[in-house]
Amino acid sequence: MEIAVYCGKVYSWTDEICKYNSGYPILDYNSVVNWVSSHGEGSFLIFGTDVIPYTLYDYPNRPVSETEIFKFMERGGTVIWVGDTPFYYVDKNGVKEEIFSKGNPFPFIPKNLEHRPVSEKSENSIVGEMLVYDPKESWRPVEAIPSLVPISIVKQGGGILYSTWIYKYGRGKFVRVYDSPYVNAKYVLSLPEKLSKLGIGVRIRNYRKLKDFKMILPRFKIGVILGKNNVGKTSILEAIAMLDSNNVSKIRAFRGRISNQVAETELFLNEYYRVEFSDTASSRIKDAKVLLIYSHNIIPTATFDSSILRKVTDLLSEFDPNIFYVYLSAGNELRVLFNDKTDVSINELGYGYKSLLNFILSYVVYQPKIILIDDLEGFSLHPELLKQFYDLLLRLDVDLILITTQSSDVYAYLAEKRSDNVRFILINDDKYEVLTSEEVLDRMDYEDLRYTALKISSEVH
Repeated sequence: MEIAVYCGKVYSWTDEICKYNSGYPILDYNSVVNWVSSHGEGSFLIFGTDVIPYTLYDYPNRPVSETEIFKFMERGGTVIWVGDTPFYYVDKNGVKEEIFSKGNPFPFIPKNLEHRPVSEKSENSIVGEMLVYDPKESWRPVEAIPSLVPISIVKQGGGILYSTWIYKYGRGKFVRVYDSPYVNAKYVLSLPEKLSKLGIGVRIRNYRKLKDFKMILPRFKIGVILGKNNVGKTSILEAIAMLDSNNVSKIRAFRGRISNQVAETELFLNEYYRVEFSDTASSRIKDAKVLLIYSHNIIPTATFDSSILRKVTDLLSEFDPNIFYVYLSAGNELRVLFNDKTDVSINELGYGYKSLLNFILSYVVYQPKIILIDDLEGFSLHPELLKQFYDLLLRLDVDLILITTQSSDVYAYLAEKRSDNVRFILINDDKYEVLTSEEVLDRMDYEDLRYTALKISSEVH
């Protein structure tokens, strides 16, 4: 990770950053372009001014995408910017010139350009919580659009505006922080490390017993949520599942209703997702691709073409090599043909096989990026089949899998794999603790072979 600070010649209200002894290289009007052109992935350029140098941004002489600052982000570099967006002034070797009227390099519309705060107080999104950001007044917020990741927000007129935010461009990012005169130079200079460690963030408000529940987690692929009855394990999955409108009817069928009050879910997982929902309505910035599976689910109803059934057959045969083909009969019934010519309806299969087929079929049909499995012990998988199932989960092309369970059998098998891609999340009311496989194995109480016997430590979130 390489970091440099740009300090220009013209006055800027953000120059506290340049006065702070960070130990990072200080770049000027000419040296900044040489540094930027030779850096990209994993590099951070912090601006100690809100005036962009012409050497980096000579628009409209060149298209925005061909300016040096945008090429730097295209290659994977990160720009940390304090001040006006879109760019308002350019520094032409010591001469300050207004450029806002020449065009907006970002894909959004600023909602206020007056030199006064829109709101006296903004509040953190889950990303702001992850970055330990201290939100202040909201100056020049922008509209909430899917291509932006909010750090802090302001609520205005029944809607939401983004005060500070992250814009992904190419393989890099443009990070706008401190949208007010209260600049914390030490914090700005600490942002590269904080940004490089961003993991998974979840916040759930007003859904069932989760009044304001937050989890800030490291990156992993499989998370196993543990805890006693009625601590909110299933509610966590359902609140996340509401990020995908396709899960509304499934949750309503299971619960009988969604929520008698307006609830909210935020998720950061490479991208930012947010939904507000109730019994009568829901609104999303964008849909996530989330597959929610209850252990009692029936086989999904869909049109299964031959390519889907071939993929299902390939995955299912990993568990039982005697399976020859899964097919749809003339009467639209799913059937399984075995190598010995035995031909059975899925309704004649054992419950464990049926659960496995339901999962595989749902995955192949929907191609989700997030998978949520409630009460995995309800799949009734034989221990050997369960171990194979974990191997499959680790191979799937998804961003996140969350599983709830109370069975020590279920989580012990996964812990014994000692995978760096697996974490265990112990829930106790509004607190949580994240454990590695080794920590789970060390703290298991083998006198209780059925239900979770982990003791939550006193130092939890």
